[in-house]
Amino acid sequence: MVRQLKNGEGADILIFGSGTIVQQLANEGLIDEYLFILTPVVAGEGKPLFKDVKQFPLTLLGAKAFKSGNVLLH
Repeated sequence: MVRQLKNGEGADILIFGSGTIVQQLANEGLIDEYLFILTPVVAGEGKPLFKDVKQFPLTLLGAKAFKSGNVLLH
């Protein structure tokens, strides 16, 4: 169903967070672009975003640093 939505007419699909959905769509090759916001904090623990996802290359299209220390990677 997601593939039909992606290939159909209409606006782009945008996902904020939700590691489970990202993992499933990444494994199906249904994500065209990623935007990552990195916060310079060592949490020590956390839920991995790409757990059980097949390895694939990414190309950095741009990066923007903010005064807060956060960095947006596209």
